[in-house]
Amino acid sequence: MARGEESIVGGVTAAARFVAPAWRGAWAGLVLTAIALGGFLASAGLSRWAWLLAAVLAASVARGALYRLAMGLPGAGPGGLQWKGAEGRLLAVWLLTAVFLAILTLLLLTALIATAYAVASAGVGFVAAEPASWAKAVDGRGRLVLGAAGAAGAATLAWAALRLCLASAASVARGAVQVLSAWPLTRRRPWRLALALALVGAPPAIVLAALSLASEALDRPPVMAAAIGLAQGLVVAGLWLPMTVGLMAYLYRRLDAALPLDPLPS
Repeated sequence: MARGEESIVGGVTAAARFVAPAWRGAWAGLVLTAIALGGFLASAGLSRWAWLLAAVLAASVARGALYRLAMGLPGAGPGGLQWKGAEGRLLAVWLLTAVFLAILTLLLLTALIATAYAVASAGVGFVAAEPASWAKAVDGRGRLVLGAAGAAGAATLAWAALRLCLASAASVARGAVQVLSAWPLTRRRPWRLALALALVGAPPAIVLAALSLASEALDRPPVMAAAIGLAQGLVVAGLWLPMTVGLMAYLYRRLDAALPLDPLPS
């Protein structure tokens, strides 16, 4: 088995094995995150934003405990409930990564708009002073060009997100906020990371899809909506989150020579 394939298989195995110790060590943080996510999914209006903020904070607490457990670091807190340096760093990593990807998205949108204008200007019936004529001037070949440009932009954004996916693990392990500093860890590996993340995310995604289909097939009074939202929150917080942290911790331990390759807790 090639080294890259071995890393993927080992990462998926480590992710699955980490679910049980994650619940033993951080059960309270996971439950609070699930409740907050369930409230977000079942609510509407301004209260939805309040639930979203609660979910982000609860997830930061849970992830701090999970990364400590996955990396064998002390101080996970009772049931995973505490707010210390690691939790603050994880929240900072989320915010900085979101800002970086938002800036990159704006740059890609600007390039796509410029491409669309260039394609439209080469078409029949284009009038620069009449924006309504621009879309009509794009012919079949122009749409292919725009589709290729859009696909390239989406791939670039996904590639950048994958290059930063180990920032959280690095921030906890190194005791300092790591965003672009963690970029070298994923050099020449983003699409292998994408495969590993897809394999880890497939089981929770299947369960979430089944819950969504069930909710559409049933009447949804407020109690039922809250129950389905809570079930979805439990899938995300109780399954996907520990598996993702387990995968990221495993990959970080393999890719950073500063950390020993001790087995993850089981």
